[in-house]
Amino acid sequence: MMKRVTVLLAVMGLWLTGCDGLMTGEQVQTQALVLHEQDGYAPLVLNLSPDMSPVAINFRAEHGDDPAELGKWNSYHVTLSLHGAVMAENDFSINHSGSIDSPMGATYVAHTILRSNLTEAGAYTLRIVPIKPVEVTLTRAEIEVRRQVQNTLPNP
Repeated sequence: MMKRVTVLLAVMGLWLTGCDGLMTGEQVQTQALVLHEQDGYAPLVLNLSPDMSPVAINFRAEHGDDPAELGKWNSYHVTLSLHGAVMAENDFSINHSGSIDSPMGATYVAHTILRSNLTEAGAYTLRIVPIKPVEVTLTRAEIEVRRQVQNTLPNP
């Protein structure tokens, strides 16, 4: 019995490690994303400073229940720039969470797309562009910025 509890706690710890950017720290802002059909999302300006570090930038959106989108995903490249210089970047994917047995799946996605230890205060530009053609229709997409998140994984 003790071995099962230990294994369960270890698995839960690993799962929560991936959620530190979503569940820790303090939310400081959210901004809606504006979709540009071919170019991904319109750039956003985020006012950030070193006292916020480590900062997590989270992507949140909803998707529908279109059976044609089952098993498909969108892949993006995100960059955080200051004065034209890329300060942090990452690739991430968002998949349709439905299945044949449950086409709707979880209609809401939340994913930490970038974490950074900031070294300079300023108006940072966040850009999200698709790496491949978009396969899953997302609505109500937004960015959430959280400050002073737990940093259990290496920074990109």
